[in-house]
Amino acid sequence: MMSAAQHHEHFYFTLVTFLVEDCLFRVPYHALASQSDVFRDLALLPVAHKAEGHSDTDPIVLEGIKREDFQSLMKVLYPMPVTRLPSDGLPATIEEWTSVLKLSKMWCFNCIHEFAIEQLEPMLAERPIDKVVLAQDYGVTRWLVSGLLELARRAEPVGSEDVQRLGLDTALKLADIRESRQTVRPVFDFDYQARTAVATASGPRGATTCDFTNRIRDVFNLQ
Repeated sequence: MMSAAQHHEHFYFTLVTFLVEDCLFRVPYHALASQSDVFRDLALLPVAHKAEGHSDTDPIVLEGIKREDFQSLMKVLYPMPVTRLPSDGLPATIEEWTSVLKLSKMWCFNCIHEFAIEQLEPMLAERPIDKVVLAQDYGVTRWLVSGLLELARRAEPVGSEDVQRLGLDTALKLADIRESRQTVRPVFDFDYQARTAVATASGPRGATTCDFTNRIRDVFNLQ
C-alpha cells in the first residue's frame, strides 16, 4: 500500500485570486506573504472553508487599486525567466516603476520598495522635479535632498510650472533656499587634502557652485 504523498516544503504553492478593477489575477500566495507583512498577517487570519481568493467567482477584491499598478508589482514579484516580449519582463518605464514604488510602500514590500528606488534613480537623473514629487509622495528622503539641490542650483528661477508640480508650499521653500546664503567649507578626503572650497554665494548668483544641502534639511525638517 502506497503511503500518502507529501507536499514539498518549497515547491507546493497555494494560489490566490485577486480582482483589480475588471481583471482577475491568480498568483502563488507565497511570494506575497514572504515579502510583505501586510499579506503575511492576512494569511494568518482565521478563514472559512470557502474563503475569498480561492476561486474566480469569489476573489479578494482590491478596492482603489489600478490594474496597471498591480500588474507592474506582479512583474517584480513573479518575473518571467524567459520572455518573448519586453512587456513580459520587469517594468521598463518610469510610470511602471512608480507603480511598484507606490504599492510596495502601501503594502510594506520593503525589499521591493528599495529595488524600485534603485531602478528609478538613473531614470530620474535629469528630472529633478519628478524626483522631488516622488520623494514627497513615497518618503524617499535622499531624492528630496538631491532633487531640491538640483533645482536650487539651476539658472532658471522658480516659476509657475514648479508651483503646479511641486505645490505652493514646496515652491516657496525652494525659492527661500535659492535666495539664502550658504557657505561651503573645504571637503577633505582620507588624506586630509582639501579637494574643493566654494565661496559664499547669494541667490541665483553662483548658485551652481553652492551647496544648499544643510539649508534644505533645515527648511524641510529632514534628519
